[in-house]
Amino acid sequence: MDRYVVFVCISFVAFALIPAAAAQPSGAVTGRVTNGETGRPLPSVNVIVESTGDGAQPRGTSTGPQGRFAVDGLAPGRYVVRARFVGFASRSREVEVSAAESVGVRFALAPRTVGLDAVEVTAAPTVSETAEQLRKADIQEANPRDGGELLRTMSGVSAVRRGPVGLDPVVRGLRSGQVGVYVDGMRTFPAGPARMDSPLSHTGPSTMQSIEVAKGPYALTWGGGQLSAIRVETNDLFNVARGERLSGQLQTGYDSNFGSYDVTGTVSGRSDAFAYRVDGAYRTGNDYETGDGTSVPADFLNRELRAKVGYKLGDNQRLTAGGGYQRQDDVDYPGRLLNAQFFKTGRARLGYEYASGTGLVRSVEAKAYGYQTLHTMNNEGKVTYASENFPGPPLRVAVNADITTLGGRVVTQLAPSQDLRLKVGADGYRAHRDAERPFQVVKNGEPTTPGFYESKQIWPGVVTADAGVFAQATRLLGPVEATGTVRADMVWAGADEEQVTDVYLDIAKPGNGALDADALDRREFNVSGALMLTAPLSEAWTLSAGGGTAVRSASALERYADRFPSNKAQTSAEFIGNPRLDPERSWQADLELEARYDRVSFAAGGFARRISNYITLQDAPDVEPMLPLPIFAEGPFRYANGTATFYGGEMSASVAVLRSLTASVSGSYLWGKNLETDQPALGVAPLSGDIGVRYEPPQGRFYIEGTLGGVTEQDRVASMLGETPTEGYVTLDLRGGLAVGRGISVEGGVTNLTDADYVNHLNAKNPYSGTPIPETGRIFFAGVNYAF
Repeated sequence: MDRYVVFVCISFVAFALIPAAAAQPSGAVTGRVTNGETGRPLPSVNVIVESTGDGAQPRGTSTGPQGRFAVDGLAPGRYVVRARFVGFASRSREVEVSAAESVGVRFALAPRTVGLDAVEVTAAPTVSETAEQLRKADIQEANPRDGGELLRTMSGVSAVRRGPVGLDPVVRGLRSGQVGVYVDGMRTFPAGPARMDSPLSHTGPSTMQSIEVAKGPYALTWGGGQLSAIRVETNDLFNVARGERLSGQLQTGYDSNFGSYDVTGTVSGRSDAFAYRVDGAYRTGNDYETGDGTSVPADFLNRELRAKVGYKLGDNQRLTAGGGYQRQDDVDYPGRLLNAQFFKTGRARLGYEYASGTGLVRSVEAKAYGYQTLHTMNNEGKVTYASENFPGPPLRVAVNADITTLGGRVVTQLAPSQDLRLKVGADGYRAHRDAERPFQVVKNGEPTTPGFYESKQIWPGVVTADAGVFAQATRLLGPVEATGTVRADMVWAGADEEQVTDVYLDIAKPGNGALDADALDRREFNVSGALMLTAPLSEAWTLSAGGGTAVRSASALERYADRFPSNKAQTSAEFIGNPRLDPERSWQADLELEARYDRVSFAAGGFARRISNYITLQDAPDVEPMLPLPIFAEGPFRYANGTATFYGGEMSASVAVLRSLTASVSGSYLWGKNLETDQPALGVAPLSGDIGVRYEPPQGRFYIEGTLGGVTEQDRVASMLGETPTEGYVTLDLRGGLAVGRGISVEGGVTNLTDADYVNHLNAKNPYSGTPIPETGRIFFAGVNYAF
């Protein structure tokens, strides 16, 4: 009986509470999560809904294939909704849930990098890397003549000027072969031994969609044999809306001082399954004047044509093919002994892409590529050609060089669990280089010898190859995101022993003096690795710490050059290669703090690096010069291993002062020492900083921007390698743009408004005068763009 009474009482209470519950129905939070860069939905994102008041347990779910989520059964009140996804910066939003209502929330997650800007992605998220990136809008507004000029707008990154184009990348003191360059996934090398054509010089700025710089050993999945890396993606093939059969744009511009103008254009289209794109560019320039009125030789003529086609095999698969041709003629190089007569480059690639976004296999990418660059330079236009202002007889000097590279890559991204992402793959390339130097002495208009020097090879049929495998894991360990990468490379290097000189063979001999049949061959097995940890300190602040080691094999110039000027010195002399050089190994540690609020962003980071077997230079008094010229007063030198240390850092901050007005500041510092020579490392950039203000209304119809840049003097120089101090300077740039309407927009501005006379510390020196190449004085520029 007692049990019956209890049951009746409980039932009565339950039925009595039903109307009360009905009077207080629950609410829900629904929404969608997308990639903030591409707008595409992000599946499998962790979404947590947590009450701010009653201490109830958090509710969680994950997004579906279209990035949508729903959490229902929530009592009325205030909640914090958080979205977390591996490789992306977490976002949160506070919402008010009312009874019987559904609150909609949308998140656009930005890919997370340890750097200043997010990275553009396509099918899959990227991982944390110490990186910085320029996107299409940044590239278009910069008004560059060359990809290297774009690098100078990034903190901790710069470029060496040897002429008007072909600026050579420098990343935190790393230069030449230490920085790997990739264009659409293709490992890119220059053809010229003197790096007149830097790896970026054969890709015009108008065809670039994005430029990303990894500032250390965090790009091991891009390729091997590098201590830092730059990745360029050209204009996207599939960014045209389906059914838009014909669209494009035409742009033309003019720069004063340089007297240069350019015409660029693109045509693209897309059906349900097929897409195409064609890009073309024509650029020309002339000599420029510095701030004090000095004229600097700077002629150039560039022509470029690129085409891409793609075919979708299904919703998740597509095939792509692309190719391009570029020719540069009559390029002046005041920072080199010779000028470029021409460069001719042809490229082709095939690719397959699969991207599901769900399941175990998230994406698969495979590509094969090949390219050839032909390069001829001579001393026409130099003082040695006519000998009017040169202490010696007239000379006829030329260099003919070429490179042919074949390579490929395959990589797959896996998602074994919600908190774990894996990337595994392999890549490789084979590069064949050849360069010769014809040379004649002229007397009374005729050669003193009937032919060129018999010993004329700079590169004697050099072949280098690298085959590597890599694996990368990214996992959420509570609030910490951890990314670890490991890579192993097999490296081969060799040269045609029948083409080298006896002088070079003496260098190649082992210690006992007997010539080994394989003295010019090299085999290496190198292992690299990196780890990055990223932890949120609060909703706005993030701390990242990373470190790793990367290996770089000696370049073709360092191993096999036969008395040819070096990129590792500012002195005009002959340098001879060493086939027995050990590979450089970099050990680097990074720490970065980042904050992002609605109107304020801040990032500051520092690094320390030690390079063992650092490839440097030593005197070679036992080596006989090939070309005994008056300007080769020093040397010859040989390449040798040593040790170097670097440290430094960058910072940046921006504040939305008003809805339409943004102020920004950035700065960088670098210190480096070559322990082998007990001097500063070559090419250490001085302390520099920028202050910028940009006004752009929300409608985006126009913008106005001003940038004040300052660089301190640099007296920490590698005097043994011919480097000289440079003075500090301040420049002011103004630019703006206006959308006129009907697809027409105009841009214009002025760089170096005050007409300052200055020299970038990294610039090469004129080998005849011994002075560094100065930068341009005031330049007015204007351009018109028509999109259809």
